[in-house]
Order: sequence, then structure tokens, then C-alpha cells
Amino acid sequence: MVEELEAHEEATAEGSATPAQAPEDPLLSAPPTPAPLVGTWEASGEVLGEDGTTVVGAVAGTDVYRWLGPTVVHEVDVEVAGRRTRALEVLEPFDPALGAFPTRAYDDAGGVASSTASVDAAGTWTFRAPGARATLRVADDGAAMSAEWVRETPGGDVPWMRLAWRRTP
Repeated sequence: MVEELEAHEEATAEGSATPAQAPEDPLLSAPPTPAPLVGTWEASGEVLGEDGTTVVGAVAGTDVYRWLGPTVVHEVDVEVAGRRTRALEVLEPFDPALGAFPTRAYDDAGGVASSTASVDAAGTWTFRAPGARATLRVADDGAAMSAEWVRETPGGDVPWMRLAWRRTP
């Protein structure tokens, strides 16, 4: 028995024997999904001033995330600091090379913005746009979400918006 163990150790050290590989778990290698975002949400929150602490406006309205094949379409209809804003965002399918979902947003003022959305193993989403970043968390029961937006400045991140959503039927 000792001789067999020594022979195995020598063979392993020489690279002629390899330990058995467990088959890859398809659930662990599956790409992330935006499914937790899909639905209708009542939005509320606040916009912060340049100092990152003073509340300068309220946010209220509706966000709707819908499937369109492998893509998710996000419709925004909110009032921000007394001004109605409508937008349409498209979350493209997950791009493994980016490690994120490419997104493109169009607003009612003619603005167009590209960004990325990624989600970690804990389910925390990070949306990255030029000069800004949001961290979004969906509640374990899927009934609520919250996000914090920051402006990325040369002096560091400055809080910009704090938002909350409640899923509606």
C-alpha cells in the first residue's frame, strides 16, 4: 500500500497523472441575467447638489423593464426636480468580453448615452456611464430596489442621486 502511494505521488509530481476534474456546473458558468429588473417599478428619490449632501430636488415616477427577446427595454417616465423626463434604455445581451451588458439610452431632450451594466455574484448591479456610476441592489424578495449614483470627478466620487423603487403589479 505504501509503495502504491509513493508511486502515485511520483507520477503526480512528474505530471503523468492528473486528479479527476469535476464537470463544470452549468449554473456557475451561465451568464448573468437582467431578469430581476424586469417589471414595473414606482420610483422615488432625491437629487443632491454639487456638494454631494444638499438635497436640490426630488425624483418620482415610473420605470418599466420589459423583455424584447434577449434584450431588455427600460422605459423611464419620472419627474426630476420638477421637470418631467422620459427616456428609453436598451440593455443588450451580456457580452462576455466586456463582462457586462452594453446599454444605450435615449432621452426626450435628444440625448443619447452609452454605458455598461454589470452584476456581481451577490446580485449587486453597477451601471457605468461617462463621468457617473450607480450601484443598484434588488431586495432578496424582489419587491424593492435601491440605487446610489455618484459623479466621478478628479477629486473623487461625489454623491449625486439616491433612488428607491417599489415593484407594482
